Order: sequence, then C-alpha cells, then structure tokens
Amino acid sequence: MKHVIEISEPSGVAECRRQARALAERLELDETRVEKAAIVASEAATNLLKHAGGGRVLLQGVPADAGWWLSLAVVDTGSGIPDTEDALRDGVSTAGSAGTGLGAMQRLADRFAIHSIPGQGTVIVCEFGTGARQLAGVELGAFLSNHPGEFACGDAWTARNRDGALELLVIDGLGHGRRAEAAAREALEAFEDISTPEPGDALARISSRLAGTRGSVAGLARVEAADGRLTYAGIGNISALVAGQNGQITRLISREGRVGGQSRRANDENRALVPGDLLILHSDGISTVREDGPMRSLMRQSPAVVAATLMRDLNRGRDDACVAVAQVTGAARP
Repeated sequence: MKHVIEISEPSGVAECRRQARALAERLELDETRVEKAAIVASEAATNLLKHAGGGRVLLQGVPADAGWWLSLAVVDTGSGIPDTEDALRDGVSTAGSAGTGLGAMQRLADRFAIHSIPGQGTVIVCEFGTGARQLAGVELGAFLSNHPGEFACGDAWTARNRDGALELLVIDGLGHGRRAEAAAREALEAFEDISTPEPGDALARISSRLAGTRGSVAGLARVEAADGRLTYAGIGNISALVAGQNGQITRLISREGRVGGQSRRANDENRALVPGDLLILHSDGISTVREDGPMRSLMRQSPAVVAATLMRDLNRGRDDACVAVAQVTGAARP
C-alpha cells in the first residue's frame, strides 16, 4: 500500500481519500469511522494545497489492546499556523475544500493533535479507533515511507502485547523494492512464532530461521511499563534511543551483522524507562536524531506527532524509511 501520499496537485486529494478509506476498511473499523477517515483525508489534502502549497499525508495502522487504530498525519514545511486555536474554530477552512476545516477534522477524529512552529511547518495527526490507545500500557506512533518510485516498502515494524509487556520490532530488509519487502515480511512472520521474552534470543532465533535468505537488519525492544523496564537488542544499523524529558538522548547498542547471516548473538541492554520518556527506533532511511534537532520541541507531543515530525524532517528521501516511537504515559491520553 501507499504509506505516503504526496499532495502537490488536485488529483492527490482523491488519491488520499481513497487510500485512507481502503486502510480504514482493512483495519475493520466501523462504517462510520471509515467515512469520517475519508472525509478528514480529503479535507487535509485540500488544505495542504491551499494553505501550504502542498505536503504529504502519512497513513498507518497502529495496534492497541482494544483493537487497531488508523493514524493519519498531515505534514508540511510551510509557514506554520500562527494561531492554532483560531484555526480550530469550525468554519475556518478554504474555498474549494469540503468546507469543514480543522475544527471539524478535530471533531470527526477520535483523537486529534496539532504541532505547528512558525516558519517550520505544521504536523496534524488525526486518529480513528475505539477503546484505549495504549498497547501493554505503552502508547505507540509509527510511520513508513517507501523508497522513491517504489510501491513496495522494504522497511516494516510490528508491536504486540506479550504477557503484559510491549514488544516492538523494526525491520529493514536489505536493499529496496519487492525483494526487500519480502525479506522484511519473512522476519515479521518468524517473529510471530517466537515467544522468548529476551530480545537478543528472539533475534537469534529469527536469524536462524532466515539463514540463507536475503536477510535484514532489526531492532527489538521489550517494555515492561508497570516496572519501568526496557530491554533492547539489535542486529545491524537500526538506530534505537531514549529521549528523556530533560531533552537528553541515550543511544542503545546494536550488534553488527544482519538477521539471516552469521552474526554473533545480540546482547540484551537493560535500562530504566520512566513515564514521559520516548523510545525511538528507526531505520537508516531516517537521519540521526539529535538533541539539538526537532526533538527539542517534541518532548510534550504524542508519539504519533513525534513519529510524523521525524519522518518529515529527517527522512533522507533516497531509501525506505521507518520510525516507531513508544512512550509509557502513566495514564491514558484523551
């Protein structure tokens, strides 16, 4: 599927609406939410053209304990919105659009967030789903981006609740295109059959299953929210880091090699994770996340807004890209 819809001309509006509807149906959202997602996608794309001169819409399904959610992120690098409260009033829209504006987008979505900095652009996230947004006490945000000109995506991610702990896996199939996508899918399928609680052991078992294949690189995190415990292991160049509320970034270590190759077992790295900390995993399609970069303005934003902003600002634009963000919130967000 298309994970990113470029909005540079009016034809992008219909494509955005079609892709949002298709994903909502694939996630088995109810008919009302499917229609709301399509309306919001159409309005978002139209407003990108009218107000920002274009931009991108990111679409992703995100698992939660109560079922799947659809995340729709609208990103641009325009002039920003000087007064978001005024822009959220119903009726503030654009001639030629659906006439609903940001206020109605907020009302139609089950969850809504906006992050805008004058001169740097705007990120809007609309989410559709039911029940709590957390998975194993952790809130997730993640987005993928295909290699330019490719329909297939060689990056992938998955998350699950295993015995009350979150397990978050990010995969980058070697190369790009359909062969890389197949390699990533093989790793995800192998992960589904593995039940060990140790990330390093899990990656070793996946690697054994994929011996002789094209292979991939991978990072696997296990978050025990109740105990504030993070365990991480990685093979290859998946980047993993924890951004604390003080803005300090701690980088986690991955072992050299590839999943499916003859690499040594990745060691488990343990550290504390407190409510508010952001755990970020990303592929090499995303540039290095630095303390003086976009993170400075993102620590109070939701994981979905963080992931969408990093995808906008740090996407290298010449490879598949994946960024996944997890946060122990301590309480459910509204």
